[in-house]
Amino acid sequence: MVAKVPLVLSCPQCWSNFLDMRRNAFLGYLIAELIVIVVVMFLFKLIEDRQVAATIAGVLFVGLPIVMMAFEYRRAGTEEIVWYVGVLQFWTLFALPILGLRVFNWGVPFDQLSFIGIPGPVLHQWSSKSYMAMMLVTAWAWWRSPRRRG
Repeated sequence: MVAKVPLVLSCPQCWSNFLDMRRNAFLGYLIAELIVIVVVMFLFKLIEDRQVAATIAGVLFVGLPIVMMAFEYRRAGTEEIVWYVGVLQFWTLFALPILGLRVFNWGVPFDQLSFIGIPGPVLHQWSSKSYMAMMLVTAWAWWRSPRRRG
């Protein structure tokens, strides 16, 4: 009986495409964005104190865009300006303000807080949409990255 080799390993062009680092970088960012969502969901299941769980989640939401932008800048500079705008809109408009609200108003329920007149819960709803927009921009950057031609 002969063992079958997985398709990716048996197809040199497929393997080459898989290793294409330009496309792989954006796929890596997209996977990281998905992982953060899963981790945040587990944080709220594992940590009873919602304020602590939310603050740790906020640190993840602030840290991930910084890490992604740093890696992308080192990899390709500012070549993907639309991607940077997509990441920065989430980071500056939502991740930083929400984390700041939580940290600087420790002990105050989030639904009693507001940022520039926007209630905390509304800001949080918008941040979810903004995060999805960031993920869409990342997926778009991955999709349109040059593919190796055989």
